Amino acid sequence: MALSDDIDALYGLPLDEFTRARNDLARRLRGERKPEEAAVVAALRKPTAAAWVVNQLVRERPDEVRALLTAANEIRAGAEDGDARFRETVDRLARSARAILASSGRTASDHVVQEVVTTLRTVAATEPEALEAGRLTEGREASGFDALAGAAPKRAPRRRETKPPAKSKASRPSIDRAAVDAARKALSDARTEARELERTAIAAEREAERARVAHERAETRVTAAQADLDAARGTGR
Repeated sequence: MALSDDIDALYGLPLDEFTRARNDLARRLRGERKPEEAAVVAALRKPTAAAWVVNQLVRERPDEVRALLTAANEIRAGAEDGDARFRETVDRLARSARAILASSGRTASDHVVQEVVTTLRTVAATEPEALEAGRLTEGREASGFDALAGAAPKRAPRRRETKPPAKSKASRPSIDRAAVDAARKALSDARTEARELERTAIAAEREAERARVAHERAETRVTAAQADLDAARGTGR
């Protein structure tokens, strides 16, 4: 099997299996006296959760990914309905992303799915070859997506508001001020709690990402140290 095929296979694995499989492959290549290929493999980075989902979409939903790239090309060419097809395809891929996360036992959080969507939109616009390769290691920011002008959802034109005819004082219903004040306070409290929970969830996801990066760096150091040890043994030091 060619090295490119081995690398493709790595990026198609379940996310939790990537690091061990990468290190095993690097070790095997060193055993086969292919130090340059082993070094290439050892340097491969484990994908983030969002990048991993995009890579799986390329493998499991190739028709949808091709449709996304086709719609991106249509937008560049100025096709009238390119925007609508692009948005519809992104929506389908977002649903597929949730399904992939669920089937892998991972939580399909709105944060991860939104990062998947942003990455799909941006890479389809600016790096279609990278998307097709299915070897992304990081998500992409929204910057650069302006290349697909008009791909963002269009806002409906604002309607002119017409005020209903004023009712006479006699026909106006009485208002329970205490009930209104209580409802407003309940709404305010609920919004505050929702904001706090959202901040807590985002902080937890960031901490998990930092831990993942630290673990990945540690694994890389282990691989490099193993390579040095193997080299030392091979030269008789």
